Amino acid sequence: MGLMIEEITSTELSIVRDLSHAIWPICYANIITEAQIEYMLEKMYSLSALETAHKDGQRFLLAYLDSKPVGYAGFEIGTPDMNHCKLHKLYVLPSLQGSGIGKELLLKTQNLADATRCQSMFLQVNKRNPAVQFYQKMGMYVREEAIFDIGNGFVMDDFIMQLDW
Repeated sequence: MGLMIEEITSTELSIVRDLSHAIWPICYANIITEAQIEYMLEKMYSLSALETAHKDGQRFLLAYLDSKPVGYAGFEIGTPDMNHCKLHKLYVLPSLQGSGIGKELLLKTQNLADATRCQSMFLQVNKRNPAVQFYQKMGMYVREEAIFDIGNGFVMDDFIMQLDW
């Protein structure tokens, strides 16, 4: 398996957008409504939303398998302070979930955060998302539960999970 993970620049954010549109409708089909999926894709994964996130300090990793983009991570170091890293996004094509690509994306994010002296990483994940088990397997724990109003009548009912090192 020729897996390569690299940090990308803003000129490559359209790849993240395209992957999200291939992944989200499948991964969230049994978790949130189709209307909420469409709303969140536009709110978080339109090219302008990704460019704004990148400009505001979010960094992006792309995973390539045999030169084909198959997953991504988006993270921000120093949120809410320099000891923490927030993992905003971590997704792999559904056909490749369980293959170790998500693990490698998470480890690469942790290594980059650790190099800046972060001591922990946290994320929000829908309580009904099967990825909760993946994060637990990677050593994360549920720090708290939270409901976030994201507009348009939609909420995110999430766990906030954390990994300390």
